[in-house]
Amino acid sequence: MSIRAIIAILATVLALAGCTEEDGKIRIGAKNFGESKILAHMMAAVIAEQGIPVEGVVEYENTPSILEALKRGDIDAYPEYNGTGLVMLGQSPLADGDAATERVKQIFEPLGISWRERIGVANNYGLAMLPERAEDMRLTDMSQLVRRSSEVTIGIEDDFTARPLDGLTPMTQRYGFEFGEIVEVPLSDRGTLYDQLLDGKVDVIEVYTTDGQIADYGLTLLQDDLQFFPVYELAPIVRLESLARHPALGGALDALGGKFTNEEMQALNRRVDLEGRSPEAVARDALARLGLIAAGAVEAEDPLMIAASPLLAESDLASTALRSARRAYVGREVTIDPSHDPLAEVANGNARLALVGAESFFDLSGPTPVRTEAFEGLAAVGANAVHLVSPTGDAGVGALSEATELIVGPEGSASYRIATILTDALGLTAALTVTDATSAGDLLTLLDAKGKVAVLPAPVGSDMIAAAFSSAELKLLPVDGWTQGANLVKYPFLRQTRIPGGSYGRQFTAVETLSSQAVLAGPAPVPAIATIGDQGPGATAAPALKPVPTSTVQALAAGITGGELIDPVLPLAAAFAPTLPTPPAAMNPSADVSVLNVALVLMFVWLFWLYVRREAP
Repeated sequence: MSIRAIIAILATVLALAGCTEEDGKIRIGAKNFGESKILAHMMAAVIAEQGIPVEGVVEYENTPSILEALKRGDIDAYPEYNGTGLVMLGQSPLADGDAATERVKQIFEPLGISWRERIGVANNYGLAMLPERAEDMRLTDMSQLVRRSSEVTIGIEDDFTARPLDGLTPMTQRYGFEFGEIVEVPLSDRGTLYDQLLDGKVDVIEVYTTDGQIADYGLTLLQDDLQFFPVYELAPIVRLESLARHPALGGALDALGGKFTNEEMQALNRRVDLEGRSPEAVARDALARLGLIAAGAVEAEDPLMIAASPLLAESDLASTALRSARRAYVGREVTIDPSHDPLAEVANGNARLALVGAESFFDLSGPTPVRTEAFEGLAAVGANAVHLVSPTGDAGVGALSEATELIVGPEGSASYRIATILTDALGLTAALTVTDATSAGDLLTLLDAKGKVAVLPAPVGSDMIAAAFSSAELKLLPVDGWTQGANLVKYPFLRQTRIPGGSYGRQFTAVETLSSQAVLAGPAPVPAIATIGDQGPGATAAPALKPVPTSTVQALAAGITGGELIDPVLPLAAAFAPTLPTPPAAMNPSADVSVLNVALVLMFVWLFWLYVRREAP
């Protein structure tokens, strides 16, 4: 055999080695948001129940890409909306669901695509606002928004921008909107629109009307009074070629027809988008309850717990931490676990993360605070300002130094630890009254005698404190004399700050106080060996859990609006370490590597000589 033939055979073998045979499995596509993923996994489950092999669910970034994948044969089926199907083929959207379905069936069949039975859900587009913002602007429908649109920032996802007939541009033209600012996010990040709305970054957002967040957050949907948005009824669509290859495929998908309502779909979406559950587990659980599949939900992991002191657990900071963790831990349920000593819960493995103030990283039992190295900061969530609350009038005190009793939360809580620091730093004679109060309201009801002052670390403008000020005669006391002595050096994790005048009812002047950064904390890679004091994170010196992976740390930090850095006095996760340049590779490799390189060169020279030499006649 000639050298040329040998080389040709080798090339063919190598090419075949990189190929895979068609295994006949059904591939399901999904758009990159919760509802589409749930329905895609439902389709996969009912198909597999008929004994048809299913490869899995493939996610796509937007509607054009997934539709093209279906037409090209990269996937066999995916869930789609009849209104979207019309728009993507340049048809005028319709408000009549039956008419829209008949039309999409007609125009998709020449493309080799079949529309199956609708599942009963109509997920239309809409514009949503915080109820108080809509009330302030006196808005109930989209036409009323036109006159105020120049003052408004709207949040949308990029798929809405690209839609030619029912997206941003045609909506703006139909209603005459002139938005002051447009904030756009990728379709895969559309959940962040709700975060931006809740955080006040945008005034109105584009939503899907079956989103679980609408009811959960109590949002106001503006009425589409010009009926611009068409109906969007959900149904599986599948390649005709795939139906011919698997005769039972059509019937399996049609089994989903009419099985769900908008309210049921909203509840399923909530489990995925807000509770962090796996779309596959939610889909299988719903199908099992309907008797469409024999097996129940996929085995789900236990909820991921974030430990926080009871007073901190009810704050806005806890909500921010929850939203961040639910994005970082995709498919996991994440909950806040109230605990008197949050870091102890991490140390003994009962919680994965802890939401704590900066002071919790320090052992306060000795004459000088000692930083605990068993834990590390993963993401900055915000700041707690120290609120020293006293009754007004004769029942109150004029200064903190006059207090005879400091009312605080449970031991280990931020309230307790801050009061301990203030007593030491300012030489206070007030006694600490430790309570089991689980809310700011409960703590403030104990201000029933002269000389009592409540210690409440909370974000400036906290709703829970604002509610207390609106129902009782209360005032804030300043922290005086903090810069005297060595307090700035001894307690570097406490920063001087100011609560601006007007932050609460009847609080007309600014109040000087202290603040500590609130962070999500996790176990450090190398646990501390030193004994932790009685005011530290429990009796366990070494956390039972492994450190949080770098990728998850980065996701936690990225999920919090503002991108604040963790206070440098705290132990930082390795993910925040500066990246050092990679040193150049060694110029002199080891002896065995050198011999192998020479051998390879000689082999290629020999092969080349065999190839180019002429054979003897």
